[in-house]
Amino acid sequence: MLETASAFGRAALVAGLLAAVPAAAQTKVKTKVKPGSAKAAAPATGAAGTPVLRYTLAMPAPQTHYFEVKMELRGFGQDYTDLKMPVWAPGSYLVREFARHVERLQATAGGQPLTVEKIDKNTWRVRHPQQGSFQVSYGVYAYELSVRTSFIDADHGFALGSSIFMYPAANKDLASQVTVQPAAGWPTVSTALRPVPGMQKFVYQSASYDELADSPIEIGTQKVLNFTANNTPHQVAMYGPFTADEPRLLADMKKVTEEAQRVVGQNPLDHYLFIVHNTEAGGGGLEHLYSTTLGARPGTYGNDVSYKNFLRLAAHEYFHLWNVKRIRPIALGPFDYDHENYTHMLWVSEGQTEYMANQITQRAGFYTAQQYYDQLATVLTGVENQPGNKLQPVAMASFDAWIRAYRPDENSKNSEISYYDKGEMVGMVLDLMIVQASNGQKHLDDVFRLLYDKYYKGLKRGFTDQEYQDAVAQVAGRRFDDFFQTYVYGARTLDYATALGYVGLALNTGTSPNGSLGATISNKNGHYVVTYVKRDGTAWNGGLNVNDEILQLNGAAPTDEAVKQALFASAPNAALKLQVKHGALTHELNLTLQPEPDRAYQIQPVANPTPDQLRLLAKWLGK
Repeated sequence: MLETASAFGRAALVAGLLAAVPAAAQTKVKTKVKPGSAKAAAPATGAAGTPVLRYTLAMPAPQTHYFEVKMELRGFGQDYTDLKMPVWAPGSYLVREFARHVERLQATAGGQPLTVEKIDKNTWRVRHPQQGSFQVSYGVYAYELSVRTSFIDADHGFALGSSIFMYPAANKDLASQVTVQPAAGWPTVSTALRPVPGMQKFVYQSASYDELADSPIEIGTQKVLNFTANNTPHQVAMYGPFTADEPRLLADMKKVTEEAQRVVGQNPLDHYLFIVHNTEAGGGGLEHLYSTTLGARPGTYGNDVSYKNFLRLAAHEYFHLWNVKRIRPIALGPFDYDHENYTHMLWVSEGQTEYMANQITQRAGFYTAQQYYDQLATVLTGVENQPGNKLQPVAMASFDAWIRAYRPDENSKNSEISYYDKGEMVGMVLDLMIVQASNGQKHLDDVFRLLYDKYYKGLKRGFTDQEYQDAVAQVAGRRFDDFFQTYVYGARTLDYATALGYVGLALNTGTSPNGSLGATISNKNGHYVVTYVKRDGTAWNGGLNVNDEILQLNGAAPTDEAVKQALFASAPNAALKLQVKHGALTHELNLTLQPEPDRAYQIQPVANPTPDQLRLLAKWLGK
């Protein structure tokens, strides 16, 4: 998953209206399937004693923002089956409580209603005849358009499996079949799920619930573009208006995908799908087993900077095919959809994916070497100027993703660090150390190759924290235990200069001569409001608070120019007198500006690199 802020810079009520389950039926209800619900799936068949599961996904009134789901289940041996809705979407580490959007769940067998009991927040227990067949139907409200949630309106539908399809709790590994019934006038369904041979249009199969949950479905009038990368067919399903030069876009995506495939050197694909949502919100991406969903603005493709950022986003999500979907921390699969899945390794899963995305687009020719150095320096500057970087180890940023990463507040920058950005910096330094330790014979690509062969293909499982460190040591020919303890599980500042020096690059630092208030002030309809106070800065130590309104600045009403002068153009030790409204109170503050603590970093080649430095540089850049 890539969040925009981290990278640059997640069927209807049927005709005749189905009645909602009454509030009195919160614990145990008997229900009947009403006319007009999702059309029944084809009769289930399977080997004797093997449970069979079929879904139908309908959207008869998309303007009301409901998907209608029907499940047909056969051959379940107990007298009840627990059906679960996940609480989170893999790749997006936040409990989202998808069950809150489920309505009108009913079950029948042979046309007769079955007893349904909701036994916890996301589990429904259906009592049914043993070994017989029964049907379950329910509606899902879907009106949050993001890469990590489902959405449907009169223009298109986007079904993310983990927020649409329930699964039998004891049969998560059961294969299933999905029949999609598009809304009227929607001719196209785009999904990485494979069609069922010999079946009608829009009937798909999945090997397990994990595959179904990890295969989003775009339904509507999207334009589908095609290209081939190393003999593998790729589709680009474009929802919404866009102004791309299509031949150029496809040629560039081919370059990106083929360069990404070279990293590990083994292609797990026989097909791949990019779903692209072109909306005014734009931004973000979420990886899946054989597909990804990307967000972009309609004008993205006509601006050089935003277009290349889109290619970097595509590279990031595409590289997740290896790093996360197949090369993964042991906690990230098979998934527990009921609870948080904790890992200290998101700095590898996300941070190093972002590092490799920038490497991939540089290797593919979209950036010069200096432009690549500038990208790295921008991320480095952001990391090192964030107070939380000195407090929170990147391993703990990973572990705490569930409670912090998707819930930023006014103090987040003071207390935490992004596992994307800090992980990218750790990846850069680690890559340089591997290049140096191996005398230019190996780099980070080789770590991914080893992990792919040993854990994904060989042991068929994820790796532990220690096993990742062992893989790095095997590739580099030496251990980096102190490095991991100090910079990954500790919060010490990375030794960027030494690592960059291995390849003939210098880290240059610039400082501002001005003083610093250490706060951000925004003009909100003529009211100057504090929106951020930096840890240990002038405002922090002087008693200025987030949400305080500046009433007077040095004895006068604040203006844009006066605020700009106070924030960016005053000398160190300058006096600043503020009158602020703090809740219902008015405070007078007399502050003395501290020197600006932030630094600007640049990465540039040294004047006279040695032949060895140039050789190692070429290896690091993937030449």
